[in-house]
Amino acid sequence: MSARLLIIALDGADGALLDRWSADGTLPNLAALRARGGATRLFAPVGITDDALWASFQYSAGLGGHGRYHWLQRLDSGKMDIAYLNEAGREAFWNTLSDQGMRVAVFDVPKCGLPGPINGIHLVDWLVHGRYFSEPKSYPASLAAEVVEQFGPAPPSRCAYKGPACSDAELQDITANLRTSVARKRAAGLHYLASGSWDLFVIAFKEAHCAGHQLWDFTDPRHADHNSARAAALGDPVRTIFKDLDTAVGNLAAAVGQNAAIAVFSTSDMEPNATLEHLMPEIVNRLNRRIGQSLLPRELRRIMSRLMSTAPPLKPCELLPYNENCTAIRVNPQRDSLRRSPGNERTKAEMLDEVESILRELADADTGQSVVAAIDRPSANYDGPRAAALPDLLIVYKAGAFPRAVVSPRLGRIEAERPSIRPGNHASGGFLIFAGESFANVKAVQDLGPMAAKVLQVAT
Repeated sequence: MSARLLIIALDGADGALLDRWSADGTLPNLAALRARGGATRLFAPVGITDDALWASFQYSAGLGGHGRYHWLQRLDSGKMDIAYLNEAGREAFWNTLSDQGMRVAVFDVPKCGLPGPINGIHLVDWLVHGRYFSEPKSYPASLAAEVVEQFGPAPPSRCAYKGPACSDAELQDITANLRTSVARKRAAGLHYLASGSWDLFVIAFKEAHCAGHQLWDFTDPRHADHNSARAAALGDPVRTIFKDLDTAVGNLAAAVGQNAAIAVFSTSDMEPNATLEHLMPEIVNRLNRRIGQSLLPRELRRIMSRLMSTAPPLKPCELLPYNENCTAIRVNPQRDSLRRSPGNERTKAEMLDEVESILRELADADTGQSVVAAIDRPSANYDGPRAAALPDLLIVYKAGAFPRAVVSPRLGRIEAERPSIRPGNHASGGFLIFAGESFANVKAVQDLGPMAAKVLQVAT
């Protein structure tokens, strides 16, 4: 038994490492696939989260098409909850293939909703980073328990922790657990690949994602805590994980044979982590005071406040949940207009211009260096029926920026105790390695589903 098309996702595997190590022979199985087809960098919007990227993969849609920018966001109901709950009725590309008679296996792809009936099998949240469910779910329902019983539960994971730096023994435990996770996923993937004749078999590995968050200082010389001697003494843990993943790719590729189409992809790059999350609440507080300087008279504001005591606070800028290395802001011009004199209201575009201008001034108080790498306007810049649900501003910090205080000509000095953060975090990018020529024109993760349909000769 085998598959006509095998798609392997290496969640969070840094594209630059995949490129270099598959070209220089460090990852021989990926090098062999690359020699049979090719490799290409993937495009991703600046500051995009892994939740958004996995939604793009599933739904073959860009940010404005699916509207998921974070795992926690405001749903159509007005409630803050897990984003997939807003996606009932949307079909992933593999459901479309299944509806057209294809035999499909979707094995542990991250950030999926509850599996439904499919012409094949669908497992979620067994060995993934960032579970949506408290335990694995599947279709058929018996599959999840069968997988855990036969191949084992998820090993302990620290990739979401923000505790103090790890000792050598703790880092060895992290590496060992990630290697166990790769081995269990590889064994299960081979078992279910051999269990039937599949048109499409999709399997995802999470371990490069976790290694990137927890071990990035070992592999990236740009990291302030990089210690090449310690990395060598501990066996270069990131390289070790990538080599285990390469072995798993080689085993799966051998199982489907030379006639199958194969695509191996990563969703993002990695870089030294950065954050202003300890400073941003006060930055936004001052922003709201600053952009509301031309306010109604104080007595009138007090009257309005009493009349609107049940309404949300009059805050023109609202922080949204996002990653450590980016801040997302919603701009509310209707709230701003309530605070301003009649005839002095501003458009949303004018507010965005002012807020962006102020944020670009932020500098590290100790070094004087800017802490902002880029600012995007997702709700305005991305087309699609759900673009309005996206943040209005996305502020991306420079890699490694972690100031104890920032200064700004218009906001002043803002300081706070620095929290513990993970060594690495996501950067826009990703990488694709493929056997054959079918995937040569793929430019982003949302292109993979339509290309899969094309490879399987199914109309999209």
